[in-house]
Amino acid sequence: MLKRLFFVSFLVYLCSLIYIGGDSYAHAKNEVVFLDGGTAINGRTMLPMRSIFESLGATVAWDASSQTVTASRGKTTIKLKVGSNKAIVNGKESFLDSPARIINSTTLVPVRFVGESLNLPVEWNSKLRVVNINTAGKNIFIYVNDPSLNTEKNSNWNKYNQLVALHNNLIDVYQNLERQESLYPTYSQEYRNVLEKGSKLLELQIKVNKRMEAILNEIIRQG
Repeated sequence: MLKRLFFVSFLVYLCSLIYIGGDSYAHAKNEVVFLDGGTAINGRTMLPMRSIFESLGATVAWDASSQTVTASRGKTTIKLKVGSNKAIVNGKESFLDSPARIINSTTLVPVRFVGESLNLPVEWNSKLRVVNINTAGKNIFIYVNDPSLNTEKNSNWNKYNQLVALHNNLIDVYQNLERQESLYPTYSQEYRNVLEKGSKLLELQIKVNKRMEAILNEIIRQG
């Protein structure tokens, strides 16, 4: 039952991400963050520390000489060293079930450590391979790649993430057009040109949304 509720809530948030419409979209965008960069290593779910912590408003500093990461959020300060299964959280030693490591210039930490160190609920959807971190006013979804699993599904997720980035860019362009629209009188040719560009942009957004929906349905079908 809990998995079903999480699955439904995940789809609802994805729908809000691709919703077309000014303030409603901006509101959804402020509340939902969709990240990739998670990966399965020896059966452990590892998550990208910097992108998650910064999405939660934390500051993250890297000391290359000591291979140490320091993250601060509110009254919480976390220090951990790459390759070690120990971390210091607010001056107290904490143990990781898998040591932090660097892959492709990204520091990865085990999923349990993220939740426990920040005292936040973390949920795992094994069907979609998505981790959800839920905090006040924000939901973060992280896709976890597993190289040993269906490569076609991984490819589809990459395509989906690219479409999300494209859609976000289209929204930025559309909002810029709306600002331009306010600069011209409604009877001017410039105003009509802006409206025409906006109409074509909306057509493209609809096509992108349909493709995103088709890929997501394929991912769900693949399990």
